[in-house]
Amino acid sequence: MVAQITTAAQASRRRAYVAQTGRQTEIDRLSTEREKTGVFTGAYAINPFNGARVPIWIADYVLVTYGTGAIMAVPAHDQRDFDFARAYGLEIIPVFDHEDVDVTQPLTAAFSHGRRMVNSGPFDGTLERAVRPCRRLRRERRASARPP
Repeated sequence: MVAQITTAAQASRRRAYVAQTGRQTEIDRLSTEREKTGVFTGAYAINPFNGARVPIWIADYVLVTYGTGAIMAVPAHDQRDFDFARAYGLEIIPVFDHEDVDVTQPLTAAFSHGRRMVNSGPFDGTLERAVRPCRRLRRERRASARPP
């Protein structure tokens, strides 16, 4: 799938990166001590909550044997994604607030839990514990938008 979504302008970078990453062991790639690396595919996904374009990257710390092998990074709330985003100058947008963090200022570290959703379009103000119903609503909206 990565080859299919990679733009012509990024194809040679992607091929070189995949070859380089393929020489690393899974243990090396899982290490929390080493720098995370990646390359932009040139493609974008659409954030299902707010409709924003999200750049699609491939990264060596995303493994098919851990989870699904694909992620929608939310770097404000996962330290590995935060480190990657900082290294590559990607936006770090909190999607919920926290009593000890001023989410209107640049973050210095990820935080994993919060109170209310922010920067999430129609879900702003939703309590974190109510996120599952938001996901269900998003799936319903996507299903109703599909052509018959």
